[in-house]
Amino acid sequence: MVFGLGQPLQEVIHIDCQAGPKADLAADLNAYNSLLYRRCLVPVHTIVLLLRPQARLRDLTGNLSYAARPRRGGTSFTYEVIPLWERPVEHFLNGPLGITPLAVLAQLPADIPLEQGLVGVIQRLWERLRQEAPPEKVGKLLTSAFVLTGLRVPRTRAKTLFRGVQGMQESDTYLAILDEGRLDEVRKLVLQLGQRKFGPASDDVVTAVKGIEDLERLERLHARLLDVSSWQELLQVP
Repeated sequence: MVFGLGQPLQEVIHIDCQAGPKADLAADLNAYNSLLYRRCLVPVHTIVLLLRPQARLRDLTGNLSYAARPRRGGTSFTYEVIPLWERPVEHFLNGPLGITPLAVLAQLPADIPLEQGLVGVIQRLWERLRQEAPPEKVGKLLTSAFVLTGLRVPRTRAKTLFRGVQGMQESDTYLAILDEGRLDEVRKLVLQLGQRKFGPASDDVVTAVKGIEDLERLERLHARLLDVSSWQELLQVP
């Protein structure tokens, strides 16, 4: 993500989000920083946002320095490292609405179990979104929080945690998230089982299956897999 500050432009903020380890990340950050400076010709501040502990490598120190010929020139590049799990959860729950979904990855009280702490965070997030967020943004922010929770606990547990939040079961937004999850699961199942029976699926077949938004139709396709003899015949199922 790249943000420009000032009119005219005075500074560029570059944020790189990482959920897993990447051995050459510092080199990538240096390249992006240099390219942004070359294009904009203003100072560029680079931030690497670590979403979970697995993304933190020992050499991710915030500094990259090298010189082919010491004392005759070299490169020194510094960047900011932000481990989200070390940032207080209140910073995100009480901050701008746009960053509230990050609360599920922030530092939780050490004296309570992880899932219990997440339920409390999700409950507060849900209550704030209901009260303050425009209707068209509630779904996006809630979906973001749900997806990010999957970085901290297995996706099946994330569904259980969200289901346990008071008032969530009556939310059309939450129900839509669950429906989308079921759609993805059935799409994958149809493609996997279909390939076992009919052979590899063409790009057109994959696009057609992934484009089906009707959960009941996908379930009918799944049920008819044993009765048809080709991808084309399967996709003709209404």
